[in-house]
Amino acid sequence: MSFDLAFWRQDSPADQEEAAQVYDKLADGLEGVVEESPAIEAFYQAVISMFPDLAEDNMHESPWASPMYVTQECVVVAISWSHAAEVSSILLDLAAEQGLTAYDPQDQVVHGTR
Repeated sequence: MSFDLAFWRQDSPADQEEAAQVYDKLADGLEGVVEESPAIEAFYQAVISMFPDLAEDNMHESPWASPMYVTQECVVVAISWSHAAEVSSILLDLAAEQGLTAYDPQDQVVHGTR
């Protein structure tokens, strides 16, 4: 079981319904859902500098339940429940610094909209 979060760049604020639709499409691997953004790469680099992506050699200490899903449009993470509170807080702060929308599909909450 994991705590999932998705991050993408969106110029206009997303409401809960729109964010859920974007998340579903991104999680299904669809492309062209949102605009590509260099902020996604900057966010991803900041994340992996603190929490390297899940690999065989770090699986016991990693906060990730599975490897991150990363495209030029989004980053979707699955955080192990035991690390969810700590890691999600850090990721939400990093996303806000990059001007990204963050979506919590468990609670259907949109973060970082302007």
